[in-house]
Amino acid sequence: MVMKTFIEAQTIVFSSATLMETEHVELSEALGRILAGTVIADADMPPFSRSAMDGYACHAGDQDMPLEIIDEIPAGKFPEKKIRKGQCAKIMTGAPVPDGSDMVIRVEDMEINDDGRVVIHVKGKVSNIRLQGEDFRKDEKVILPGQRINKQHIGIMAMAGHTKPVVYKQPSVGIITTGAELVPADRTPERSQIRNSNGPQLMAQVMDLGLKGKDYGNVTDDPERIREVILRAVNQHSVVLISGGVSAGDYDFVPDILRETGMDIRLHKMKVRPGKPLLFAVNHNSFVFGIPGNPVSTFVQFECLIKPFLLKLMGNTIFEKRYPMYMGEDYRHVESELQFFIPVRFTERGVFTLSYHGSGHLTSYVNADGILEIPPGKTFIKKGELVHVRPV
Repeated sequence: MVMKTFIEAQTIVFSSATLMETEHVELSEALGRILAGTVIADADMPPFSRSAMDGYACHAGDQDMPLEIIDEIPAGKFPEKKIRKGQCAKIMTGAPVPDGSDMVIRVEDMEINDDGRVVIHVKGKVSNIRLQGEDFRKDEKVILPGQRINKQHIGIMAMAGHTKPVVYKQPSVGIITTGAELVPADRTPERSQIRNSNGPQLMAQVMDLGLKGKDYGNVTDDPERIREVILRAVNQHSVVLISGGVSAGDYDFVPDILRETGMDIRLHKMKVRPGKPLLFAVNHNSFVFGIPGNPVSTFVQFECLIKPFLLKLMGNTIFEKRYPMYMGEDYRHVESELQFFIPVRFTERGVFTLSYHGSGHLTSYVNADGILEIPPGKTFIKKGELVHVRPV
């Protein structure tokens, strides 16, 4: 299979994504889900013109005269009296403004004289009124499909009367790690062993998307055992992530096992570092990613390729977040035909690289804000040059 550029790999992976089915959820369960239907307002918001603060509702043309107080309007009460010339009404924040008034004078900008009338100390038109329909109008499309529902959307949907949004179902994710040298993180490794960091790391990345994952643990380099666990995971989950065993070594059994089990391998090896041996396979609506076992390879390729794929499966229209930023320093890089991904931090002075020693150097991401993309053949980035980064 011909090695692909990262852009070619993205095209293969993203074009394979098939939308999940939809379901209705309670608003209290909607956070983090991807909206599948349009949120349409069932009423104007605000539904009436209301005071933006405590004060006195009056007519702008009456600012120069003492005003008689004819009513007091608390929030939740609709005014029954109309404001006429020389009159005003005491009003509380959120209360409907009475007919005949077109401004609310703040308490700080007035005083009550000896006759019990309001004397205004400010001149000129001030409103302090939130007009009916200022936020949105009845039948207006407030939020469009494909939006990931964040905390700011919950209140908007509540205001629009959209309390059971239709969202895309979430894919379930199975996580498998392979390698005879790996032991669980809570065990002290013996000589020639290391702790399994990829399983917990992938689980955390899946959970960060609001998805549920199942960790099948580490499988030793036994083809029959690997085949058994892969088949079980594929039968139980929409997406399976396999860390390790995907390269070209004597113990890299995963590609052959996937072929034998009927998976169509659409991608194997990219012109990138870290993550060059990455594999992607499909069988109907089942998807498998075989990820190189080095910890940074696993972390980076989840963020750059797998995470956007999962979001696209769920119908997110902005499934890939990649931003232009300015480089804060001169940076020299080795000449290579590969595309590199480098940990960086963001400051007000621009993007700065972090010390990075290769795909095993996971602690290089301890203080990372994002991942810098260095295109193939790029050997020097000048301070102030526009670069592309992915936040992590």
